[in-house]
Amino acid sequence: MKKKLIMPDLSTATHWMNQKVTRERLLGAPTLIHFWSISCSKCKAAMPIVQSIREKYRGVLNVVAVHMPLSEADLDVNEVARVAAMHSVTEPILIDNTHRLADAFGNRFVPAYYLFNAGGELIEYHMGERGAMRIHKAADRLLFH
Repeated sequence: MKKKLIMPDLSTATHWMNQKVTRERLLGAPTLIHFWSISCSKCKAAMPIVQSIREKYRGVLNVVAVHMPLSEADLDVNEVARVAAMHSVTEPILIDNTHRLADAFGNRFVPAYYLFNAGGELIEYHMGERGAMRIHKAADRLLFH
């Protein structure tokens, strides 16, 4: 796990969709930040799991999506909006076309899932195909202790 990661500043996003969020606004409640890309089939396959986490913990857990482009084709903000709508991504979406957010997280992978406690400290990190299920279990442990 990424040792002692504190939730980075989110203001380096190049665009915001659904709602603009700041690190300061997220502090005070646990937060799940998930990295995805429109060209990532594993990301799209995991979206229903992320949606179930968002719905199950609505009002208790902040959920934020970060779109991390994997190629030039992924830089089209309108295409990101279209794919997000297709997959019912209603949480705030931060678009990271310069990879500054990914760098701040030390992230190189999609899908990737970061679960922070209310103080902004990373408590769980998972990536890949099974990452969404693992982060769901971690959210259950955190919120149903």
